[in-house]
Amino acid sequence: MIKINLLPPEMMKTKRDRSRVATAPSSAAPLVAITLIIAYLAVGAFAYWVYDAKRTKDKEVKGLIQKRDSLKKEIQNKQQKFKELMELKTLVTNQLEILNALDPPNRLYWSEKLNMLADIVPKGVYLTNINVSEQIAEIETEASRQRRTTWVQSGSKGPAPPVIKKPVITQTLSISGITWADEPEQRLQLIIRFNDAMKNYSYVGPNNQERHFMDNFETLIRIDPTYVDSVAARAINRFRLILKTKPFTSNE
Repeated sequence: MIKINLLPPEMMKTKRDRSRVATAPSSAAPLVAITLIIAYLAVGAFAYWVYDAKRTKDKEVKGLIQKRDSLKKEIQNKQQKFKELMELKTLVTNQLEILNALDPPNRLYWSEKLNMLADIVPKGVYLTNINVSEQIAEIETEASRQRRTTWVQSGSKGPAPPVIKKPVITQTLSISGITWADEPEQRLQLIIRFNDAMKNYSYVGPNNQERHFMDNFETLIRIDPTYVDSVAARAINRFRLILKTKPFTSNE
């Protein structure tokens, strides 16, 4: 069938161009697809980077936690060992202090004192009895006091530290005798002279060290009341002098 187009040439050209535009393929679709693929890959890469970074950080945190726990356990072990060593040190210190108290450096030697008395006793004084008595008391050791003070200052947590005591020794020298003289005043003066002689006596001992009779004694000598008696039909005065030693204990 023959078609005859009766449209003017201008109209026919416009229609032809529209037909070409309608039937021409679109060039934007591949570009959009490529852009979407690139965006998807970028998002995936970023997500993987975030995941990998988190996994790495988790490993580091886990390693740090394990290291912290290990150090914490090591510190606890060292603290326990330190506590045991301190307890052992305290025990040894207390034991040494007690041993030193039993044999202190300032303990006097009675053999030396008796030898001195042989030189001290003045003429007209005769000793009838020499007696030494000993008194032992107990006091808390310095280490024990410090430990209990620390326990109180720290809030009294846990059981109270035990009280460790050491002996403190005091000795008493009792010297009894008589004075032989014609006059009562002379007999009393002999007692005073004997008292003063003990206070003032000294000699040079080993290593050229000066030694005194009153070393390690208290300075006061007690004189008990004297009384008159008779020996071989002759008047005498009986007396007794009391000397106390300084407390013997370990040095603090």
